[in-house]
Amino acid sequence: MPITQAQTVPIPPLPGYSWHLPTVASWVEPIQWNKWRASLRVPASFQPLRLGGTVRTIAVANQKGGVGKTTTVAELGAAAAARDWVVRVIGVDPQKAGLSAWLKPVYPEGLEPKRRRTLTHVFHKACTLDEATYPTRFKGLYVVPAGSKLGGVEKDGDLVGRELTISRGIQSSSLGVNLNLLDCGPTLGTLTVAALTAADAVVIPTEAGKMETLGVGDVWGTIQKVQEVYNPKLYVMALILTEWARSAVMKDTAIQLATDFPDAVVAPVRPSVKVKEAVGEEKPTRLHAPRDSAARDFDQLAGVLFGDGRTA
Repeated sequence: MPITQAQTVPIPPLPGYSWHLPTVASWVEPIQWNKWRASLRVPASFQPLRLGGTVRTIAVANQKGGVGKTTTVAELGAAAAARDWVVRVIGVDPQKAGLSAWLKPVYPEGLEPKRRRTLTHVFHKACTLDEATYPTRFKGLYVVPAGSKLGGVEKDGDLVGRELTISRGIQSSSLGVNLNLLDCGPTLGTLTVAALTAADAVVIPTEAGKMETLGVGDVWGTIQKVQEVYNPKLYVMALILTEWARSAVMKDTAIQLATDFPDAVVAPVRPSVKVKEAVGEEKPTRLHAPRDSAARDFDQLAGVLFGDGRTA
């Protein structure tokens, strides 16, 4: 990671920090949808990932595209970096419009494009995960680009043990990373299985609706298979309701998710055009628009997941 601290842009805490959304341990029906308001469901049994000697890894997964997986990784990564964690975001999504198009790698001066390493090279054993890790221009935030040929990993039968590739890369890392965040693609194939095998916990972004909750069920089915074969300690840490709006379907979805995952956080993130603007500016939303509702929603969620110790 050849970049000096002086070259990086710090990610500060949000100005005028406050837990603007109420937190509840449960939702008690009946609740009229028109009185439903954005709030975080944080069950009494929930245990945050606190900064310590153990490297933590979270996979952000959902087989449905366009539900905010990359946004979740970028914003939670920036929020963790603002809390002085050293964060590595890893692109496990083979789509070109992926994580490293938003949080761009800063390559060493003079490094030819053909010598730049990606997660694809890691799967093909051409480099280690650390060697494919590059700084971004933001302090404490590093990125592993997916690579344009990452999708071929799904079909390459010669890559024996590929489900363990990311896990082994993280276990052998010596870069002093506190938190790895894995941005999974919109499939439940080998790449997502490799990410889930490496993870301590899963965060599932979703939208409101019957089809969306069925999609969450499909992710849960894959998680259970990974638990059985590779990673028995894996669990669902949080579900994020992206594009939150006051509606009957949103209320029903939130309560269904809370019922299906009684030990997980269920959190709203309100819609915001500032997120798309931030992608264009190639910076986290909290730096582009620090008072934006979505940026603050993600920051409050980070406070819950990472154990700030603040109360509502």
